[in-house]
Amino acid sequence: MSPDESPSIYSLPLFPLHTVLFPQFTLQLHIFEARYKAMISSCIERNAPFGVVLIREGQETGPVAVPHDVGCMARILDFKQLEDGRLHLLAVGERRFRLLEYRETELAYLVGQVETLEDIPPVPEAASPMVAKMTTLFQTYLRLLSETASLQLPEIELPEDPSVLAFCIASILQMSLADKQRLLAMTDSQERLFEEIRFLRHQIEDLVAIRARRASSAEESEPQVVIAEPIDLRTEGWRRFEQESRN
Repeated sequence: MSPDESPSIYSLPLFPLHTVLFPQFTLQLHIFEARYKAMISSCIERNAPFGVVLIREGQETGPVAVPHDVGCMARILDFKQLEDGRLHLLAVGERRFRLLEYRETELAYLVGQVETLEDIPPVPEAASPMVAKMTTLFQTYLRLLSETASLQLPEIELPEDPSVLAFCIASILQMSLADKQRLLAMTDSQERLFEEIRFLRHQIEDLVAIRARRASSAEESEPQVVIAEPIDLRTEGWRRFEQESRN
């Protein structure tokens, strides 16, 4: 069955990566292994998606890796095939899925039986304040990050929809792959926003602390300026020194 027919359970070719893909966010891939060139070529011919899953054990190349059990369907937006057969690929995340089981094909890539994973619809009365809080915190985070790294970061217009906002923040934040995977696997967008707000607060505290340490270090490393005062030649000490030096 095709995932385009919106079944609850369907087959999906899998691409295990050291990356967590979120719905509505893009992914660029450089594909050179024969098994994945064959898999992606088949997807292109059938205009079919593939699944991106974070690697639990193993590597992206070599023996087939063990994937996490929640991933994101990827739709191919554009591709370029090079003369040697390698592929440059641009894809976008669509629906999430839970991996029920998987098998290795004759071409040594994985195909999984998956079921669609959806969020619990957010409660507007509870979600709206969280969206406002997240927007404010993220703006503060970007400003501090820009100042700390001395970089001009682009302005990011955040979505207002709680579910989309939560995926947007999860995609942008500099956090571990394990934390990103945990956010991907959540089925409550409000809980996801709550976790991200808590993470952002910690990040802001860390950035403020870094700035304070840098300021303190700069003050300590500044050269000490000694202001010399003119010698009073009328003092008894100076007259005695002058007399002794003459003798």
